Amino acid sequence: MNTNESIIIRRMKDSDIDPIIKMDKRISGVFRPEMWKAEIEHYLKNNSIGIVAEIQEQVVGFMIGTMHPWLFGIENGGWIEVLGVHPDHTAKGVGKKLGNRLFKEFKAHNIKVAYTCVEWTSSDLLEFFRTLEMTKSDFITLMKKL
Repeated sequence: MNTNESIIIRRMKDSDIDPIIKMDKRISGVFRPEMWKAEIEHYLKNNSIGIVAEIQEQVVGFMIGTMHPWLFGIENGGWIEVLGVHPDHTAKGVGKKLGNRLFKEFKAHNIKVAYTCVEWTSSDLLEFFRTLEMTKSDFITLMKKL
């Protein structure tokens, strides 16, 4: 069985918080359990879809998307808010399976367009989103340093 076939995608549960915290530490090098616990609990209690990828009953990736009936002039838009794939499982189809499942969930909720936000210098993330057939949107992000 190849890796792609052994990936199980399912809805996120509270018990996934600890594996996600450990995965983020491995990805970012920063241990931030309070932040992840609060973020995931917030997303799961609000108009969001949280999914995880498992291989042999181990969480190896996650993605959270939010749904908005009206935001920035977009009717029925979905946003990929956060994602992570364990470094040992990158480039093995985990992220693509997560993204495609999230798009399927969005469609089931009458979401017409999916968006995300990526720094232009994050070439690895840009390439990943291209594999999901995402393209440049009509929006420009603006900021002000405070």
